[in-house]
Amino acid sequence: MDLITVERQENGAFAFSVRQHEIPSDMSVAEGGQDQGPSPVELVGGALASCIAIMVQRYCDAKEYKDGQVEVSLTMELADDPKRVEAFVIDVELPADVPENRMAAVQKIAEHCPVHATLSNAPRVDIDFTRGDT
Repeated sequence: MDLITVERQENGAFAFSVRQHEIPSDMSVAEGGQDQGPSPVELVGGALASCIAIMVQRYCDAKEYKDGQVEVSLTMELADDPKRVEAFVIDVELPADVPENRMAAVQKIAEHCPVHATLSNAPRVDIDFTRGDT
């Protein structure tokens, strides 16, 4: 897996880099940021929705379902104590020619995208701190 690095930008927001890509991340103005990019929580939701869209579209392409495109919409239900996403509500629009008897297969594909699997099986998170003066 490629290394992801996060650095503060001149505008006060942060950006993370992976391979040749740089993606900004900031909080909304209401949350004390400058809204220079999606919030970290929005990026998690975007990662989940994108992962599902890619996996389902690949399935539809392989089966040659071409009467429309895969589109994914996601909303998040937030909770406090601790502040977190309590639920992701995901709507997937499929090409019109996906047969009803293949819906369970599509559901399984969506649930097996790596981001969904990661969120469903919480990974260990190790945080190490170093000081900039060492």
